[in-house]
Amino acid sequence: MSELVFLFSADADIQTAFEFYEAFQPGRGEIFMRHLDVAFGRIRTFPELAPLFIKSYRRLLIHGFPFGIFYSIEGRRIIISGVMDLRQNPEVIRRRLGGRSG
Repeated sequence: MSELVFLFSADADIQTAFEFYEAFQPGRGEIFMRHLDVAFGRIRTFPELAPLFIKSYRRLLIHGFPFGIFYSIEGRRIIISGVMDLRQNPEVIRRRLGGRSG
């Protein structure tokens, strides 16, 4: 099983999303976190499960939420680069991941 490594930006994304959902509806942030944990488990077990998004970054959708987990595989390590809201301009996501095209 692979090791998940979270970049600071991904940790910040998760915290921001949790706080947003908790402010929207108490308890919704916890539901988001449970779905996120399930998705992380799937990534650890099947790292190549998600399709490539840009360059070496893959994107796994989070069930029930408009968010995607963006990650890359480096040997037995999976680098989680972001957990981003997919309702934003895809170009913003591409720039954050360090590229300009898909």
